[in-house]
Amino acid sequence: MIDPRRHDDYFHKNARNRVWLARRNLPWPLAWIYVGSWTGIQLVRWVRRPGGLRSWSRGWLEGWRTDPWYPGEARRPLRWRDVVRMARHGRLLIV
Repeated sequence: MIDPRRHDDYFHKNARNRVWLARRNLPWPLAWIYVGSWTGIQLVRWVRRPGGLRSWSRGWLEGWRTDPWYPGEARRPLRWRDVVRMARHGRLLIV
């Protein structure tokens, strides 16, 4: 049986993948806002429960330092028109 508690690899990959998701799919201003707001929320959570912060911060840095694209793939962010349409339907991309 797998231990249901969160482990270091989970925190690392969760942080890296969230940064990659924003870098790949969001227009730059939204990518920065998304990652910034999510980072702020995580840091507040870590104050109450600090376990895994080191792994999380390594993953966060790796997300910015490495490319989220496959070889030969270009960055294709959402169009602003689509972002607005999603927001009108209640799908805000921030947090």
